[in-house]
Amino acid sequence: MDAEARSLGNIFRHLWLLRAVAKAAGVDLDHAVKTGQLNGLDYARMVTACRGAGCSQSCALWISTRRDDGTPAVPEFCPTGDVFQRLMP
Repeated sequence: MDAEARSLGNIFRHLWLLRAVAKAAGVDLDHAVKTGQLNGLDYARMVTACRGAGCSQSCALWISTRRDDGTPAVPEFCPTGDVFQRLMP
């Protein structure tokens, strides 16, 4: 492991950020897990990727300044954006 590896961020903060981005994307993560579109391991990997990405301030700013016009969106810098894109309506 890299000696300068960044520590993971607070799990609760990143879970909140992940769920807020999911809402902006029009994705119901609970429903995705229940219907088999997303498994528990993938969900855990999403949270871990979010925690290790180092973009929580940018993400929180994106969430707080986003105008909700009903168009699903995910920030370009999101480390789990590919999963959200796959699950978006």
